[in-house]
Amino acid sequence: MTLTPALLQRAIDSRSDLIADLSSELTDCYRLFHGVAEGRPGLTIDRYGPVLLAQTWADKLSADELDAFLGSAGDLVPVYNHRAKPVDFEAHFPVEPMEAEGHELGMTYDVRPRHRGQDPLIFLDFRAARRQVRINSPGKSVLNLFGYTCTMGQVAHTMGATYVLNVDFASSALEVGRSNVGRNDPGTGTIEFVQSDCLPALWQLAGKDLPRRREPEVFLKPMRFDIVVLDPPRYSKGRFGTVDVVGDYPSLLKPCLRICAPGGHVLATNHVPSVSLADWLDVVRRTVEKAGRSLVGLEVLPPEADFPSFDGSHPLKMAWLTLD
Repeated sequence: MTLTPALLQRAIDSRSDLIADLSSELTDCYRLFHGVAEGRPGLTIDRYGPVLLAQTWADKLSADELDAFLGSAGDLVPVYNHRAKPVDFEAHFPVEPMEAEGHELGMTYDVRPRHRGQDPLIFLDFRAARRQVRINSPGKSVLNLFGYTCTMGQVAHTMGATYVLNVDFASSALEVGRSNVGRNDPGTGTIEFVQSDCLPALWQLAGKDLPRRREPEVFLKPMRFDIVVLDPPRYSKGRFGTVDVVGDYPSLLKPCLRICAPGGHVLATNHVPSVSLADWLDVVRRTVEKAGRSLVGLEVLPPEADFPSFDGSHPLKMAWLTLD
């Protein structure tokens, strides 16, 4: 199928109650068209504050589809990015940089549609997880691994976490996170941003020895946190090893379990569509058992209703673990 004004309007109309609810929560960042489940695979259309962002991954928008997209923009600034894999990125319009701020659950974020990377500066399907941390972070310490632009850490800090440590390898992403601190109410605790490969940071915090003759970017003391956020990419390779959430998820989760304080929580994610929720949860449960921890509770956090699924199998899987 192709994108038509009627197809897009049907998707927007189906979200009318949700958009009203999100607006009441001071949120103007959400998905308006989820093509894989709404009739045009390979296309997403998102609102980020004043921006209406269309993204394609396989087939570019046709002339008629462009007209349908532009006709839906209204007062929003239309932006179109084509992101064919692996590296063919095209910024169609506008080409010139623009500044933009968006809001989610009362927080303010940098949502520029043009920056050094390809991904948007906020992942909208992660809202359910940010909502969970927002509720549970007051008075707690929070470790945010693979933090990207650190929206999770910002939520925890503003809501009253005593200490937030954000870790990511990309300095440009961390700089966005730092800039967002000034956009929001100051928390009473401390928020820090550490540029590091997450593997050595994770091992050091868990008290694990690092490989010999490999100096980490930073040196961290062993520490426990009340909430540990583990949101790794599908696959990455660095000086300290490989992140592979399909082949070896336990190697990431085990040190998080060691870092998590008694009575604390681990927010774990898996983004790989080919991995089923049931299979991934089996891995999580076995890893907790082998680590000698008791799983007091496990809550699955599905993406919110602006991310519909035709079969209930969302690519993003999120689990909120409560440990003894």
